[in-house]
Amino acid sequence: MIIDGLEINDWSRSVVEQVRSGGIDVVHATCGVWEDMAGTMTRIGSWRHFARQNSDVVRIVTDVAGMEQAVADDVLGIVLGFQNSSMLGDDPEMAGIFADVGVRVIQLTYNIANHLGSSCWEPHDGGLTRVGHRMVAALDDAGVLIDISHVGNVTGRDAIDASANPIAVTHGNPASFCPSARNKPDDLIEAMAARGGVIGCTLYPLFMGGADVPRSAYCQMLADLAGRIGVDHVAIGTDAVVGWQPDALGWMRNGRWDRPANPDEVPPFPPWPDWFRGPEDFPSLAEGLDEAGFLPEERDAVLGGNWLRLFGQVFG
Repeated sequence: MIIDGLEINDWSRSVVEQVRSGGIDVVHATCGVWEDMAGTMTRIGSWRHFARQNSDVVRIVTDVAGMEQAVADDVLGIVLGFQNSSMLGDDPEMAGIFADVGVRVIQLTYNIANHLGSSCWEPHDGGLTRVGHRMVAALDDAGVLIDISHVGNVTGRDAIDASANPIAVTHGNPASFCPSARNKPDDLIEAMAARGGVIGCTLYPLFMGGADVPRSAYCQMLADLAGRIGVDHVAIGTDAVVGWQPDALGWMRNGRWDRPANPDEVPPFPPWPDWFRGPEDFPSLAEGLDEAGFLPEERDAVLGGNWLRLFGQVFG
């Protein structure tokens, strides 16, 4: 089973077909970032409607059995997730309520600090707050996977230590490979793996060093990482952005809190490498893993097996 740990596409039937063309079976799809609770419920409703109208090609899944059935039925399985926790407000009960309507992955913070903790871009990271600790426990109880991809390193380490379940970086890379605040230091990745977590290494160009990074370098990074933390803790989370218009990037990054003075100056999405232009190029990635020395069973674990194991452990 091939699983992409995160895509934030502007979904349509044609996007589903493009994703499926790469052999992908299951995608963790972002369905909330900056929205409040009402806005997020609207997004979930839109996803449910979309899945009903296109049930021959896509299905929302909430557990491993559902993923396996989607594969058997030859449809794309979608795991709904949030890249923020603003929609939960200050009520830990919302963790279970959102789980009940199909949300299985929640990131503690996005690109700014919130009431749970710090983002990776803040000049000071005060760690997981008191309500953050309570929300982590509620997410554990609800069987929701905690994501620290955009979370500050102190807050992220606190979450690793506080959670009763393994947690994930659904889309990020080692900072030792690409020095960005969005990537993770080796000690945090090692701590997450020691607790059973998984890092979905991203192909988003800004966090892998740009479109000129060769496939061999990226796949060697995966091999080196597997050698340090164990191959069972390494996966893929492309952070694909298929279907969006260029002017969507400003909202994606900043929501309403930092509107540009001149909307025409918002940069477009960065170019992707020729060897991986989007989800349709998963076969190229598999070939690169083979060339980097992964055994077939190790390659298959990185391309999906490790996510499947983690989802089974956390979702129940």
